[in-house]
Amino acid sequence: MRRRPERGVAVVTAILVVAVAASTATWMLSQQSATLNQTALAASRAQADLYAQAGLDWARGILAEDARAGTIDTLEEPWARPLMGLPVERAVVSGAVADQQSRFNLNNLVKEGRRSDADVQILGRLLDSLGLDRSLAEAVLDWVDGDGDLAGTGGAEDAFYLALAKPYRAANRPLAQVEELYAIRGFDAKAVARLRPFVTALPARTPVNANTAAPELLRAILPELGREEAGALVAARRTKPFKDRADLKQRVGKGAPAAFDADLDVKSDHFLVQVAVAQDDVQVATEALVARAAPGKSPATAIIWRRPLY
Repeated sequence: MRRRPERGVAVVTAILVVAVAASTATWMLSQQSATLNQTALAASRAQADLYAQAGLDWARGILAEDARAGTIDTLEEPWARPLMGLPVERAVVSGAVADQQSRFNLNNLVKEGRRSDADVQILGRLLDSLGLDRSLAEAVLDWVDGDGDLAGTGGAEDAFYLALAKPYRAANRPLAQVEELYAIRGFDAKAVARLRPFVTALPARTPVNANTAAPELLRAILPELGREEAGALVAARRTKPFKDRADLKQRVGKGAPAAFDADLDVKSDHFLVQVAVAQDDVQVATEALVARAAPGKSPATAIIWRRPLY
């Protein structure tokens, strides 16, 4: 009579052992599957990064070749045409190149260590045309200049920024990227979004390329131009771009000579390259500021900075 309970206990024990073994095996398989998935994602990410680097190198090659082929830069050239969804093995690569000298360089506000009144006025007129406060130009100037003196009633130095709820100091150095505007007095998300398409932050003093600039910026540099005149120039340059500064001056027909000599040009040396890669379940995007050297100089292009987008 005692053997039956013992057999029952043995059966239950065996079932429990099998259940534990099955559970352990299932856990081990799930862990192994997760490890394999992580390994596959890491491999896809590494491959996508390589494709992104290749896309960046391709853009640099296009820019270097363009420099050898001509002396002007326009929006009708090969570099200005976006790369739309190029399939490469299991990946899809896309990219675009944007002329950064089609925009006003905020670091131009300081020239040879001192305030550049002409550039402050250009930025003020641009802000005004966009419905923003002109005094924001003074705040940007105080941020990029090297002193602690206020540029005007709209300026701000350490005393203002240290009094904020989360205090910090004025940079008192050139902007590295346009996103620094968020830290400057008077700039909120709406103001930055409004101004951003028309400004850039470049490491060297740069003129604006009249062949690629927006009409709003051309009018800020040449206030004598009317809205319709600026629009007509932009429309005409599509089929007949400005070939040099003399041609630009002759076709515009008005404006201070200094603006044509110092603030405007017909070519560019700084470009923003963006590359996006989608491979399997991985998406990689990167952007880089590329500086192009004069023909014959080495290296033909150089990366000023590079950062991931996502």
